[in-house]
Amino acid sequence: MKNHLREQAGFAAIFFSLALFLLAFSVARSEDLAAGKKIFEGKCAQCHGKDAKGVVKMAKVLKVEPVLIDLTRDEAVKLSNADKVKTVTEGNKKMTKYKGKLTDEQIGQVVQYLESLQGAGKKN
Repeated sequence: MKNHLREQAGFAAIFFSLALFLLAFSVARSEDLAAGKKIFEGKCAQCHGKDAKGVVKMAKVLKVEPVLIDLTRDEAVKLSNADKVKTVTEGNKKMTKYKGKLTDEQIGQVVQYLESLQGAGKKN
């Protein structure tokens, strides 16, 4: 009987620890998304739009096809996280590079926020 109670207490402790970890992770992710959103809206939305679908007027100004600034298109969505980080860091053609302008953490937050927009825009 005592062993059974110890076993249940052990499982309860593990469950409680896991729940706390997941809560902390969720809070941290929410904070990163909020920070990423703020940066995205301040630095990226002018060309890519708040919804990441691209701003047609900016495509005309930049003399690029509008599809190229739509970050919800399949080609952009399929890029790996590392490729997205690289693009934000180093820029791409007419896109500004943010190395030295944003920290690695901020670039990660922007990419995380972008991926949340890309996930929300996926069509089944």
